[in-house]
Amino acid sequence: MLRGGFRPGKRYLAFFRSGPRSLHRRIMDEDPQRNWDICVNWWSAPGACPDLDMQTSAGGNKYEGFLEFMQHADLPGKYAYVLLLDDDVYFRPGDVSRLFELCDRHRLYLSQPALLRDTNINHVVTAQNSLCDVRRVSFIEVMAPCFSAQALRDLSHTFGLTRSTCGIDLAWASLLRDKNLIRVVDAVGVAHTKPVDTTGGPFYLKLRAMGVDVHEEVTDIMRRFPEFGGPRTLRGGHVYRAGVPTIVAAPAAALFDLATRIRFGVPNALRRLRDRARGLRGLT
Repeated sequence: MLRGGFRPGKRYLAFFRSGPRSLHRRIMDEDPQRNWDICVNWWSAPGACPDLDMQTSAGGNKYEGFLEFMQHADLPGKYAYVLLLDDDVYFRPGDVSRLFELCDRHRLYLSQPALLRDTNINHVVTAQNSLCDVRRVSFIEVMAPCFSAQALRDLSHTFGLTRSTCGIDLAWASLLRDKNLIRVVDAVGVAHTKPVDTTGGPFYLKLRAMGVDVHEEVTDIMRRFPEFGGPRTLRGGHVYRAGVPTIVAAPAAALFDLATRIRFGVPNALRRLRDRARGLRGLT
């Protein structure tokens, strides 16, 4: 149910899937001139936040909640860009507005903010590259995607593919392979304040109680959608930071990407092997 009705007022929308410790309140307070409307989709009892533009308690996960919101609000088309956020993603003051402006300026189709290099990183390709403002990639994850109005029209049919939401991003990558439409916005870095907890996290406990097997859901997605080559930074098509000499920008960014894959890729691979050895079947 959509409380307070649909009241679009700005060009952009941030949609938060929120619980009792959600960061949406802090992000709102630190962006007083925000250029975005906010809708909070509560997975817990609604908190006290009277100045929300919209709020809802629909859906068993963020994407189910957003699909119901879309129906009530008659989206897409009302907003130029929509950002779908987990409640443990922190933006520095004003950076949600800045992300929207960058997406609009560069006419991005599907994107996400980069992950700061000292935070919890699930996919190496999302780690911030300090030589780029916008980086062409093969994959972004479900945690904080930013959709253009056209991307919402094209991809919203994937939002109900899994109950866990895991694997939906693999479907996007497959559907958009070779179309040059996916970007990481390195100019905006965010903190993922909690690691994925597939054993004791409230969402994963709920999934197990429902009999949902995350590994089986992801395996089913991989069977249904063609391989896309894996999450990676693609060659060319990047927007480099101001001040980076043109002659060295591409090779320097490639070397930075290689160093990132060595720094984060090896530990992430070892962690996944440990998880499998312990019998954990979640995909991170």
